[in-house]
Amino acid sequence: MQTINEIVGFMKQNGTNCRLVSLVTETQPKMKLSCPFKGVVKVSRKRGIVNANFNTTVRRRIAKHLGVKLAEVEYTDGDVWYKHLTTADGKMLPLVVNKKVETPSEATDFYLQYYPTHSKDFYRLPNGETVTAEQIKPWIYQQPEKPHFKPVVISIRVANIKKMRASVVLN
Repeated sequence: MQTINEIVGFMKQNGTNCRLVSLVTETQPKMKLSCPFKGVVKVSRKRGIVNANFNTTVRRRIAKHLGVKLAEVEYTDGDVWYKHLTTADGKMLPLVVNKKVETPSEATDFYLQYYPTHSKDFYRLPNGETVTAEQIKPWIYQQPEKPHFKPVVISIRVANIKKMRASVVLN
C-alpha cells in the first residue's frame, strides 16, 4: 500500500485484527533553529504491531514488576492529543485523528498507531546527501523518558508513510 486512501482503507477494513506491519516512512524531525542541516528528512524502515492493547500491556508490565496477578492491577489511560476512529460496534482502530476534529469519520489527516519492534533510520538532505545520526543528534529535540511500564507507541502521520505491508492476522 502506498497512498493515504489505501492505508486508511486497509486499516478500517482490518478492524481490530492484530497484525505485523512493515513501513517505509519519511518525516521531518523537530530540529533546533540553529541546526545547520536545513531541510533534512528522516527516512525509516520500521516494523511493528498494530492493534495491540496499550492498557493491557501497561497492566501486564506493572503486574510483573510488582509480582502480582494482572487482575489486581488497575490502570486508567491518561489524557492524549488524539481520538481513535472506531469500528461500527465502537471498538478502537489503530487510526487516530487530532481530538480537536469534531467528527473523526470526516477527518483528512490520519495517524497510524503501532508498537515498534524494529527501526532502521537514516537522514537525507534535500540534495540527496546523507547525514549520520551522530552528526544530527545534537540538533534534534529528544523525547522525554517514559516510565518503564509504558510501552513505546508511535503515532505516525499516514501521509508520511511511503509504503506499508501487513502480515496475515495474528492470533
